[in-house]
Amino acid sequence: VACMIGQLLKDALHETVHTAGVPEEAAKAMLFGHVQIALTNTLRGSNPFSDACLIAMDYGRESIVKDDWKKIFRDDELDRVITKMLKLEKIER
Repeated sequence: VACMIGQLLKDALHETVHTAGVPEEAAKAMLFGHVQIALTNTLRGSNPFSDACLIAMDYGRESIVKDDWKKIFRDDELDRVITKMLKLEKIER
């Protein structure tokens, strides 16, 4: 999950710079600052998100995250992806 989100952030940074035209240093500063605050607020619960931020978060979930994303924790899904990762025909239990 963490590696996938890291790559998503890198892709978002690239789009911000190359599609939206934001200067790279400004885009990086904005991204790194927001990531630090987001992780602190979310994982430590140290400061609630603003109403506007909650709206943006809902938009992001609707636009980026699939409704069934939690399936990745099911044994059958884990077996499927591990089989792909290790280039196996199947996993026997």
